[in-house]
Amino acid sequence: MNQSQQTIEPWLRGIIRCPQCKGELVDATADTAGETASAADPAASTSVTELRCGTCHLAYPVEGGVPVLLVDLARRTDG
Repeated sequence: MNQSQQTIEPWLRGIIRCPQCKGELVDATADTAGETASAADPAASTSVTELRCGTCHLAYPVEGGVPVLLVDLARRTDG
């Protein structure tokens, strides 16, 4: 498992929320071409783990197992 695909600590995963709307964040991956894939997809070897908010449609990157929950660094997921 490389550094960008490390998991988030369970205690942290249970308490973090979207900083913009306070919605629940779900695990996801997005490959470098911008297409999305399931976090369980073994073919997503060039993917970067992220946390997505289904309410405000923002995706927050996870770098080295640490979520970067800055709205300014999040990307839009609704097109």
